[in-house]
Amino acid sequence: MLLRFRVTNHKSIRDTTELVLTKSSFEGVRPKDGDWGSVTNRVVGIFGPNASGKTTLLDAMDFAVKAISNSARWSDRESFPHVPFLLSAESKRETSAYEFDFTVGGTRHAYGFESSSAGITSEWLYAFPEGRRRSLFERSGPGAEDLTFSRSLKGENVRISRLMGKYNLYLSTASMANHAQLAHINHYLTRHLRYAAFSEFYKQGRIRAVKKWIEEEETLGQAQTLLRFADLGIHRLSLEEIDVDEKTQSAMRKTIRALTDEEDDEEAFFAELLEEQRKVISFWHTGSSDEESHNLDLSDESSGTVAWLSLALPAMREIKYGGVLIVDELDSSLHPRLASALIAMFKSPEINRRGAQLVFTSHDTSLMGHLSGEGLDREEMWFSEKSPNGATEIYPLTDFPVKKDHNVERRYLGGRYGAVPTLAWEELLASLRVEEKA
Repeated sequence: MLLRFRVTNHKSIRDTTELVLTKSSFEGVRPKDGDWGSVTNRVVGIFGPNASGKTTLLDAMDFAVKAISNSARWSDRESFPHVPFLLSAESKRETSAYEFDFTVGGTRHAYGFESSSAGITSEWLYAFPEGRRRSLFERSGPGAEDLTFSRSLKGENVRISRLMGKYNLYLSTASMANHAQLAHINHYLTRHLRYAAFSEFYKQGRIRAVKKWIEEEETLGQAQTLLRFADLGIHRLSLEEIDVDEKTQSAMRKTIRALTDEEDDEEAFFAELLEEQRKVISFWHTGSSDEESHNLDLSDESSGTVAWLSLALPAMREIKYGGVLIVDELDSSLHPRLASALIAMFKSPEINRRGAQLVFTSHDTSLMGHLSGEGLDREEMWFSEKSPNGATEIYPLTDFPVKKDHNVERRYLGGRYGAVPTLAWEELLASLRVEEKA
């Protein structure tokens, strides 16, 4: 369960910024009864104008997850990825920092790292098994000699640390070396924080995942239920196999050859890509009579249908495993009722039994209301806006006095909470008058 994410000096985020998923009434290190579900929010929506930094916050989370997942293989890189705030000469030279606060097996943990293009400058992992912080490991520099381990961290820590370079996170290296305790932590952060970015590339990646998932009969049935639930006129889904002609296979080989150096890698990539191309999703629609049924492939379906399938099925998987789905532009290509329904799935205790969470950005202020049953609560709304110096600021609705009878959507659009665009009408009109005179 995700409790908090903190980031410093990442793209438009200059100062330390936090997204908190625990309720504002929660104080202390852990709940008195140990029930994290009772003190955390299942949904958090972030609203704000274009270019305010909503996506940057999600991008920072995704960047940290990718570093944890992949940095053990980054030894041959020329530098560590570093994307600091660029509108300040000082920030360009400073490190960036990322930290997750989360629970695994009911125990709270805090893991984070600090880095620059030169490599890792610090890294840490703490646990709170009895409500008090216990260090598992701390790192104060790029080398193995900069690591200190707690007796609470079992395993061959010193030996594994010698495998680590300045561009490798210790958590990533330890997981690759099958460190039992740390692999468990790594698994949660890299497998159960799923980012659904707003781009065609990422959407196609999710569709490729859907193809693999629906090979299982249970998941196929779930996908069909989700499509029928959305009233898209689709009553069945199937995975068909087609032949890939020689010309297409030849083009695939040329592309793979240009991207790989090793012949073994080339063959493995080709086999995987060919298998993927052979499988196509068919959507079965009811015809003019009840007995008629027509199938359409993915390219013939509307962008809304594809968007729903590429979000709803990953959402159900995170609900099943108690993970976190992070969605940029939730309302893009989705009808407001479907976007609201996705939110309602995470908020429903009957559907979401393992405490899965949804973090999303949106411009659709109707999601603040009660369009489809449950809307967002006061605790679940956050805002982003740019300061005069161009830095992103993230803050919750709970920073403001909000009464039960307040129309949050109307008050937000009226500028009561900030995070709305300020339109320069006078400047635009003055420019048009100058053009008319010219």
